[in-house]
Order: sequence, then structure tokens, then C-alpha cells
Amino acid sequence: MRGQREPKGIETRCLDSPPMHRLDGTMIRAVEVADLELTRRWRNDPQVSNPALGRRFPITEVGERAWFEGLAQVGFPTRLVWAVADADSNIVGLVQLADLHWIHRTAQFGVWIGPEHWGRGHAGRATRLVCDVARRDLGLRQLRLSVLAGHDAALAVYEKNGFVREGVQRSAVLIDGAPADLVLMVLGDLGADGQQGDR
Repeated sequence: MRGQREPKGIETRCLDSPPMHRLDGTMIRAVEVADLELTRRWRNDPQVSNPALGRRFPITEVGERAWFEGLAQVGFPTRLVWAVADADSNIVGLVQLADLHWIHRTAQFGVWIGPEHWGRGHAGRATRLVCDVARRDLGLRQLRLSVLAGHDAALAVYEKNGFVREGVQRSAVLIDGAPADLVLMVLGDLGADGQQGDR
């Protein structure tokens, strides 16, 4: 919105198309064809797919290209996906808003980072950037997510960015054949100042 101040530390640039958002050593940008080799490798890696509750079947080159082409939606999309990249625009992971509901102004949030880039703060900064985009650019009111109960690193990232725990789904998923709980979290309402308000 014109005249609205950016949160401290966040730099927003329009380099060609689409806009790119930066925070310290992390940016979010459009997913490009050149990224697909890495995204497919990471999405086929159980270290990534299991905690992210992702696809369990092998992803082929053709399948990854079809996923990529599906991102080019017109009108009001129900899913938005960004590449998480380092300061040099090298992809390190993906972040998304899924199940976008333009009437209720809600979405499901998700982020994952390639294992070789863990521990560098990219997930936390990407979370902050997308939460800001959701509020400022998309006018969303509430973000929700589900995370494995034992995934302490992810829980810490989400809580640092204002998500609060709403409850637990017992034995909601199977991980390596064993039942696992999901923690349900919410960030809402996303007020005009970007701060968490009443749910």
C-alpha cells in the first residue's frame, strides 16, 4: 500500500519481474527453470519430504516440470510458491502459501530448506518475508500451518515469527511407518501494522 512503511531490515526490489524481497542474506524470488534440478533432488530426499509432509512417491524430471508449469496460474491463484535464495540468488529451498482463500483471506504456510543449507537462518528469514508479503501485498488475515510435533527447529522458527500453537492432531501422519503427531499453529490476525492480533 502506498506510503506504508517497510518493516525494519527488509529491502524490497523490483528486478525485472516479479518483485524480489530480501532480508539480510536471504531473498524470496520466482522459481525458475534453472532451479528444477535442485528442487526435484530435495523433494525426493526423505530428510526434506518427511518433515515437510511432502510427496512420498518418486518425482521425475517430467513431473517436476509439470509442477513448475502449474505455478503459472492466472486470475486469483490458490497457491503461491517462491524460491528461497541466498544473497547471490542461488536457490536454497522453497516457501509457499497454499489453500489461499480470497474471501476469508486465509492461507496455509509452508517452508523447507535443502539439507546442505540448514543452520544458516534461511527458513526464519523466508518465513518473515512471506508473512510480510501476505499482510502487505495480499491483504491476508490469517496464516495456518501443521508441523511434526518433534520438529523442534521448525517450531522455534514459527514461534519466533509469531505463530502460536492451537492444538495437536494425535497420530495424524505416518513417518517411517510410525504414527506421529502434528502441532497446529496459527498467525492471526495479520493487522495493518504486521503485528499479531486477536484470533
